[in-house]
Amino acid sequence: MAIDKILINGKIYTENPAMPWAEALAIEGKKLAYVGSSDGAMALADAATQVIDLEGSTVIPGLLDGHTHPGTVSKTYWCVRGPLTMDREQLYRNIAEYAKKYPKEERPYFYYESYFTETFGDKGPNRKDFDKIISDRPARFQDFGDHACCYNTVALEMLMDEDGIPHSYSPIGEPEFKKDENGEYTGWCLESVYEGDTGIFEAIGWRPETVMNDDMSKPLFDYFRQYGVMGMMDGFTEGEENFRYIYDLDQKGELGMFYEGSSILSDVDDIDESIAVARAWQEKFGTEHIRCNVIKFFIDGTNEMGDCLSTEPFHNDPTGTNCGEAYATMEEMRDVMVRLNKERLDFHVHTICDGAFRLMCDAVEEAKKICGDDWCIKVTLAHCELIHPDDIRRVRELGIYIDYTTHWAGGYFGEGAIPFLGQERWNTMHDYHKIIEDGGKVGFSSDVFSYQEATRANPMVGMQVAMTRMDPWVPIDPEKYPGSVRPPAEGRLSIEQLIHGYTVINAERMRLDDRVGSLEEGKLANFVVFREDIFKEAHEHPEEFSKIGPSCTYFEGQERHVVSTLK
Repeated sequence: MAIDKILINGKIYTENPAMPWAEALAIEGKKLAYVGSSDGAMALADAATQVIDLEGSTVIPGLLDGHTHPGTVSKTYWCVRGPLTMDREQLYRNIAEYAKKYPKEERPYFYYESYFTETFGDKGPNRKDFDKIISDRPARFQDFGDHACCYNTVALEMLMDEDGIPHSYSPIGEPEFKKDENGEYTGWCLESVYEGDTGIFEAIGWRPETVMNDDMSKPLFDYFRQYGVMGMMDGFTEGEENFRYIYDLDQKGELGMFYEGSSILSDVDDIDESIAVARAWQEKFGTEHIRCNVIKFFIDGTNEMGDCLSTEPFHNDPTGTNCGEAYATMEEMRDVMVRLNKERLDFHVHTICDGAFRLMCDAVEEAKKICGDDWCIKVTLAHCELIHPDDIRRVRELGIYIDYTTHWAGGYFGEGAIPFLGQERWNTMHDYHKIIEDGGKVGFSSDVFSYQEATRANPMVGMQVAMTRMDPWVPIDPEKYPGSVRPPAEGRLSIEQLIHGYTVINAERMRLDDRVGSLEEGKLANFVVFREDIFKEAHEHPEEFSKIGPSCTYFEGQERHVVSTLK
């Protein structure tokens, strides 16, 4: 046995139940050859072995981000990113300032991030207010949650067809352009993505770069690597050219992580096409680090927009009959999963409200009955912001994985869902501790969607918010919620639960658990080193946890010191 490196005198948290803690690691090539005591590791050394004294540093397994959007973030590199504010007039002043800073010649399409949903109430924003600020070019003002926007009049007119109906594109169906009480379009639009703003780009003869390149993407990938992320699942891979960019990085030895791509299923009728895309991408781009074995679907929208499926009528519905809707029926989801099980492709579903969650649980239950002992796919329900108490046990019973976006657990989405869900149900959102205590499998993610929020890709930020239920940048009303702790306070998770989700659970769900997720002999030498005792810091100062950063990381046995330009 030729041991290349030995790391001794550490506090090594292994995530191996048979040996939860160790002092030393021995590395042979890309793998761990030994995990145990310092004396045991030194017994394996020879004259060529590099010995590294950890001097009491804490070591944890490499982290995995279970749901994020590197391609989508990269595409927003050109967007104008303004400071966040809850004050409407301050928002208008910020937009005016940035419109002057970025003139028409530099930004022919003014895309501004972001505004908070509740800033404009139930009626949403109106183009006429934005027209007063910027009317010399098309402009789009993006909602902080990335599921809504408002166009100014110039932009809206460019999107209209000959019948005066605006059109854009969304991967989950036709975007919804809202009208006021007089039947006029307000400019407010749900579920639009800017690439679909074809009418605008054609009118101005300009289009931003949408294919990932080093300028757009390197700051983000370096940021993931800097904070110990060694694998990610892409919420949906945006096109073959972007997949090729990631493949090329890996071929050059510059990717430095595992990447799980996914093929979007826009409509259940497109299942053949979605499967074909996944197969083609796997054949073209599959490597030891890259895989495309996942189909992604949106079963509902958001709680803040009311385009979700609830188990109860919406709080603001005077008829008491509107529970929202899903984008597919239980039977359609059942049949999709039976088909994917036959194809041996996993299923990842954007699932927001409790009605959609129940629908998906019912569909999994029925699909498993049909498939019987042949059932083998992994089904992940992402986000699951609201889960009915009666369905908590079903996560464990059905073998479903939950992907929880940790930094949402504070004030990230504000109170935008209260008009639809009511205060009482709002108070139970983003709570997963009962599922974990019941034995359900919950993994964690960042789900960053733009450079506006890219620093939230730092898992230390996600862990801090999940441990405190307080958002460092978007606090909620301290008078209404004492200490700005988002209810329920008992939903706060421990550092041990969080590390387990970011490592073991995500590795299992991403089918990487034979290689990563825990520090054991024979697995890859992927781990994160901290000078601080992160367990002590988490227990004593959880509200400052995001200030902690790794001193270095190891990926496949190689020490790395990566510093991103992302701030």
